[in-house]
Amino acid sequence: MITVKAKYLQLSRAVEVKGEDFVLHPHSCYRELLEAVMKKHPSLTYIAMLVLVNGVPPSPDTELKDRDEVDFVASPMGG
Repeated sequence: MITVKAKYLQLSRAVEVKGEDFVLHPHSCYRELLEAVMKKHPSLTYIAMLVLVNGVPPSPDTELKDRDEVDFVASPMGG
């Protein structure tokens, strides 16, 4: 198993924690983490976000490794 750290930045209205660990199967991809995050925090489904895996935008098939950090950052809304 691998442990991946999800961090929620500028999302305090939608998520009550600033970060949490997810335990996934080896060779899990970003898409699988996203599904787990959305299942645990369904309110994030409606928020536009920038996502970074270790500081780099992932593709859905980006393989995650043990101790990766995934940042979920609220996109700024303006008008």
